[in-house]
Amino acid sequence: MAKTSCFVKFVTQPGKRDELLASLREMLPTVADEDGTEMYSFHLDKADDNALWLFELYADDAALTTHSSSEAMKTLLGALGGLLGEPPLMAFASPVDAKGFEV
Repeated sequence: MAKTSCFVKFVTQPGKRDELLASLREMLPTVADEDGTEMYSFHLDKADDNALWLFELYADDAALTTHSSSEAMKTLLGALGGLLGEPPLMAFASPVDAKGFEV
């Protein structure tokens, strides 16, 4: 079964990126316990002080569904509303070649 990757770009209201990062970090204990979540990493955009990228890698689509429907995710989504300057941009893919993990 193919792995599933997700790329999310968040653009915050001016000066709210650190608050967004703090909210996202609250998900780390949850994803640590999700067997199918293989990578969950945050990346500060070097060109935009109000942008942050999230990269996620899941064992398969079922693992992504498990993560997306968790109570922790519902709580996180509720906390993001006041921080974002625009809707998140999300892209889903299937990795075909990689260094650092098997596809």
